[in-house]
Amino acid sequence: MTRHGKNCTAGAVYTYHEKKKDTAASGYGTQNIRLSRDAVKDFDCCCLSLQPCHDPVVTPDGYLYEREAILEYILHQKKEIARQMKAYEKQRGARREEQKQLQRAAAQDQVRGFLEKEAAIVSRPLNPFMPKAAPLPNTGGLWSLWSAWRN
Repeated sequence: MTRHGKNCTAGAVYTYHEKKKDTAASGYGTQNIRLSRDAVKDFDCCCLSLQPCHDPVVTPDGYLYEREAILEYILHQKKEIARQMKAYEKQRGARREEQKQLQRAAAQDQVRGFLEKEAAIVSRPLNPFMPKAAPLPNTGGLWSLWSAWRN
């Protein structure tokens, strides 16, 4: 017998042991739990209300619905969407207001910083109505400085 015949996958039959090992490894398709009667919908019941249909409507895919249940579901969804939109608009408005407030605060900080820098230039505001101080006596101005350099 050749070496290829001794491989595990060379068998022509998918054995019970292999099937069980593969099922355990994948975790999908286990057969441990049987579905009870209440887990399966009756064939004449609505897919939304799970009650027997009085005015049935069938979709092209074969799903059975009660006409009244469909209308109630659409009305409920419409109200839910309107409520969510209202909450979204409120949140969006709050976010916009927060952005505006941050912009205002940034502008005020810039103005405050500018005023602080400008106030640092002059230590006290000048009074335009105060009499001017007497001029210093002229000691020769530039000529005296020039002569000091010359000597």
